[in-house]
Amino acid sequence: MNFGELIRVEQELSDIEFSCRFLITNEVFRARVMPEWRALFADTTESDANPAWCRFLRRSPEGPGFVCTVHDSNASICREFRCCLMRIYDRAGRQVGKVGGNRSLISEDEELNRFFRKKVVDVIDGSSLQDWPGKAGKTLSSAGYRVVIYDEG
Repeated sequence: MNFGELIRVEQELSDIEFSCRFLITNEVFRARVMPEWRALFADTTESDANPAWCRFLRRSPEGPGFVCTVHDSNASICREFRCCLMRIYDRAGRQVGKVGGNRSLISEDEELNRFFRKKVVDVIDGSSLQDWPGKAGKTLSSAGYRVVIYDEG
């Protein structure tokens, strides 16, 4: 879901500022919690329960998806990497598809593939990159799918 296990906090400089290292590239960066996310960052209940998550990841309070509380100062790999925009689950809770950063569906589920082509592609054609995930998620949810949207940006 994220690079959590690959980002090591090397030093806590304050409650909101951290010296970090991205372990794959050895990039050192200073992460600073953005003012609008400081209260959310202070609540560690969910991140404590999910130790593989990035320390700076939080569930969005504004609806489905997640936010990076240090987005303005995160590692360059985080800013550049868009592996998965959303994951799609069926009524039984099984992941049946995911949508890549280019908004293309990756799924072996024929029913989902048909639905996506007939109903969601229309949403793609008329939506901005910013609006598309929410609109596509609502369309998929109305058909009984559960959708988890990741912060696009």
